[in-house]
Amino acid sequence: MRLAVTTPLHPSPAEEASARDAAGRHGVPYAPRGNRSLATVAADAAADALLLLRARDAILVLADGEHRWSPGMGALRAKRAARPGDPRDATARDPFLDAAGLLAGDAVLDCTVGLGADALVAAVAVGPGGRVVGVESSVPLAAWVAEGLRRSPLEAARRVEIRQGDHAEALAALPERSFDVVVFDPMFRHARAEPGGFAAVRRLADVRPLSPAALERARRVARRWVVVKDGAPGWDLTRLGLVPLPSARGAHRYYARVPAIL
Repeated sequence: MRLAVTTPLHPSPAEEASARDAAGRHGVPYAPRGNRSLATVAADAAADALLLLRARDAILVLADGEHRWSPGMGALRAKRAARPGDPRDATARDPFLDAAGLLAGDAVLDCTVGLGADALVAAVAVGPGGRVVGVESSVPLAAWVAEGLRRSPLEAARRVEIRQGDHAEALAALPERSFDVVVFDPMFRHARAEPGGFAAVRRLADVRPLSPAALERARRVARRWVVVKDGAPGWDLTRLGLVPLPSARGAHRYYARVPAIL
């Protein structure tokens, strides 16, 4: 899908400069807005999608409308993770963080970043001394999430680096034991009610299931373990021969933890 970056009508000089910089970062054309409609901007740029950048918003413009970037519940989860409560309180616990077992200073590789919610929560957990790298195969999704994170008011968002590319190729190029934890959140087989913006993710994301070869390579890139998420009833975990960690009754998400190959 061909992407171009543009601005709102009558952008400030800072917004225009920011949009030009973003286009350069993501290797896509910058399309000046002028007084043109978004449809005209897209047509003139021969683009299938536009990334409209405001001072505080990253909006992905597709044929079905405009999608403002938001990590959904990830923002609330990140705020909760920043001020953890009583560990015995199940309502305050984050199943992803329980499964990932992240420590301050960890390096985390999120191989299927989606809207960036888990990457954002991970960035809170690893703290200023840690790092989080998210890999996304779709050019529009990678650019949208990266620019959304840059505009997020959450300080932890600045610790998430988004890289565009295929996760299997990224894993093959990484040295062994280069990240503490590697995370996979493949596209679930069946859609559920999701936060705003997820419809765009489902349209644009790579829908191929996690391959055994990619999982095996991830176990060599990880220093501790690989975490794989699946939607209930956990068919993909079963397909991969993985046993889910204990979860709350009625949970919609299952996690498996696979030890690294040392």
